[in-house]
Amino acid sequence: MTAQADESGCGQCFDKGEVELLRTPGVPLPTDLVRRVAQKHPSHWDDQPAIIRRVLPQLVVVLAEGVTEPDLMARGLAAAGWSRWPSEQAGALAGFLEAWWTQTLRTESPPISACAVFESCVTASSSITPWLARWEAEMSPVARRHLADSVSWWREELMSDHSPFTWWWGTEAEEQAAWYGVKTWLAGQAQPAVMPDRSGPDPQS
Repeated sequence: MTAQADESGCGQCFDKGEVELLRTPGVPLPTDLVRRVAQKHPSHWDDQPAIIRRVLPQLVVVLAEGVTEPDLMARGLAAAGWSRWPSEQAGALAGFLEAWWTQTLRTESPPISACAVFESCVTASSSITPWLARWEAEMSPVARRHLADSVSWWREELMSDHSPFTWWWGTEAEEQAAWYGVKTWLAGQAQPAVMPDRSGPDPQS
């Protein structure tokens, strides 16, 4: 798939040659261009969903192999409204996200940390439900280590109630509700010290 024939893009961030590549079918794109396309705010494009469809085959490879700020790229997916695409297209992307998350939970040292992949999947789908369900189903020793590492990484957010979903695509209320749901799930996990102690020092000690 390609960008629209009349797509002009943001002339400050993408030159004419790059936009022409995005309008041309069947031509491999430079990896750097794929990353920048996904990371830029959707307002950079006349038809951002078409742009995301164009880079998607290479974007999923970039995500799976490991990249910085995957959640920022996931914002581009969310903004493209992929869940409302034709069922075959939406199903393909849903399948990738599920496979990416599952493989991460089963891998001792994945290319991207489990918490970053989780944040990216949540951001891409604007939902916590399928990703928490998969985590709960995958509670092997490796997945539990990923859980402990993620809680450690989120310690400040857990103590302050600030959401770690930096690039959430939606309202602040929806973002906070999602983070509250994650915290509730974490609190229910039967793992010692999975949640930080918010009680402070014992005044009697």
